[in-house]
Amino acid sequence: MFITAYIIMKMKFAFAMLLALMFLQLLLKSCSTKSVASGEEAVKAYFFKQTDSLLSKLTLLDSMAGQKQPVAELQALFAESRFTYKKTESITEYYFQGLTKRINGAPLPDIKTEDGQVWPPHGFQVIEQLLYSGYHDSLVNDLSNEIKLLQTDLRFTKANMQHNSVLPQHVTEILQHQLIRIAALGISGFDAAMSLLSLPETAHSLLGLKEVYIAYYGEVSLNEKLNTSIVSTINYLNKNDNFDNFNRLEFLSVYLMPLSELFVTSSNTNTEADTVMVKPFRGTLADLLRGKGLDADYYSSYAEGKTNAAKVELGKQLFFDKQLSSSGEISCASCHQPELYFTDGKTKAGNFVHGGTLQRNTPTLYYAAMQSHQFYDVRSTTLEDQADEVMKNKLEFNFTSAAIAKKIYSNNNYHDIFSKSFGEKDSASGYQLRNALAAFVRSLSPFSSRLDEYFNGNKNAITSREITGFNLFTGKAKCGTCHFIPLFNGNIPPWYSKSESEIIGVPSAPVWKNATIDKDSGRYKINAMQELLFAFKTPGIRNIEKTAPYMHNGVYKNLEDVVEFYHEGGGVGIGIDLPFQSLPFDSLSLNQSEKKSIIAFMKTLTDKKKSY
Repeated sequence: MFITAYIIMKMKFAFAMLLALMFLQLLLKSCSTKSVASGEEAVKAYFFKQTDSLLSKLTLLDSMAGQKQPVAELQALFAESRFTYKKTESITEYYFQGLTKRINGAPLPDIKTEDGQVWPPHGFQVIEQLLYSGYHDSLVNDLSNEIKLLQTDLRFTKANMQHNSVLPQHVTEILQHQLIRIAALGISGFDAAMSLLSLPETAHSLLGLKEVYIAYYGEVSLNEKLNTSIVSTINYLNKNDNFDNFNRLEFLSVYLMPLSELFVTSSNTNTEADTVMVKPFRGTLADLLRGKGLDADYYSSYAEGKTNAAKVELGKQLFFDKQLSSSGEISCASCHQPELYFTDGKTKAGNFVHGGTLQRNTPTLYYAAMQSHQFYDVRSTTLEDQADEVMKNKLEFNFTSAAIAKKIYSNNNYHDIFSKSFGEKDSASGYQLRNALAAFVRSLSPFSSRLDEYFNGNKNAITSREITGFNLFTGKAKCGTCHFIPLFNGNIPPWYSKSESEIIGVPSAPVWKNATIDKDSGRYKINAMQELLFAFKTPGIRNIEKTAPYMHNGVYKNLEDVVEFYHEGGGVGIGIDLPFQSLPFDSLSLNQSEKKSIIAFMKTLTDKKKSY
């Protein structure tokens, strides 16, 4: 009896303890899940929760790989992990720009020219390559290492996010930046090249933006119009889930552009306090696609370099003035001819000093201002520096900008307009002269093409074939993964602070088998690193119809050959041994009709002719 009573007493005690423990757990859970008031702390709480979920999924992925689970199951869990990441990508990319290449950058080496170091790629896209390109059990250690490195970076973001201030202007940019990222990178397949998960990932990105919006502004701010817009946009993605056939132009114009504007009007956020900062872009995705909100002055080194109307007019006069050359026989317009869309129509630029040609093709100046570096080898960071390089080059102007300024300032016609541009001075400086030329070039971004008309509301501006071409360009053909919309150059969205260069393997002659690489070493001449051998800046392709011949050496005379080069897989595809080619090696599998559609689309990028 005593033993039985004792056991019963112990059982009652254990049961009481269990109830107490359960109550404590419920209390803790209640505290941990207690809704946080809207604002900064709510955004952080959402970020922490999603990051914890992502870390758990990656741990499970690592464990499943170690257990030699089928690759299809690993891919499914990888997809779930990416979906979770996409819900907070907007926050991670905004506050941790220095880490985003390691977390979700392209699977290419990270080249540090400042100290000559080359860092191997890591992150989601490396894991994707492992899982979707013939994964087998012998790669389990490589996969595990990449997962652990990714988790380390994610834990860093979680630990440091608590120290960031989440301000109203930040949230506005976070929302718009992610919409721009979706438009220019997401639906193009930029970061899901092998898994082809771009469209479902976009849906999760939008879900994440909705949650971030609610977290910061509160549930009451999610009005019916905004909520309906988000839901209908996600529904469109779910109903149209074929990557190759997805109508990107319709998705952008009918769904994403209006949504970008609703995020602003619904939040009613005043961001005037942030306007003192010069940024390459400020506004909504809709503004961007309409050619508004871009500020080329961001790429000028000095505050005094800010553009004004007088500087543009002065720069225009200087641009056509042959006094800028020591010979007095050439001007900027000798190579950059307005009637040829600021090119010269030649294979390579003419050498007006010694005869013959210079090393490279003359690029257009249209939209040249909207990039972080100048020249094919990106050796200059500003248009002012670019002008200086041309002026002092013995094969071009062979004159210093300071000497030119001194020479022309005594001219009364120039004296007056210099004063209007820079204020009354006793003399003009070389920088002022270069800055005026740069101001003129910065004015050459008209956004007056038929595609621009389309984004500004004229849905009859382009044909059905051209729409197909746009969708191929920004999808199956992968052109949009290097020539980012809407600038169609290599300036990386949504920050637009860095211009990309690529190794594509341009041949010395237009042949399709056993080709030989052009001898121009590109960026390697400036930074002698093997990973930069034959690397060149990604040029803009607006007005490409009018700027033949193409490539840095002018090797291709027509757009058909340009498209065929990429279709074949770049230099490697036509027989060139190029170990660091950054362009995909495989064929794009385009038929003739698709190639013609891409060319038809590119012709919609021609601006209306203007006299200068």
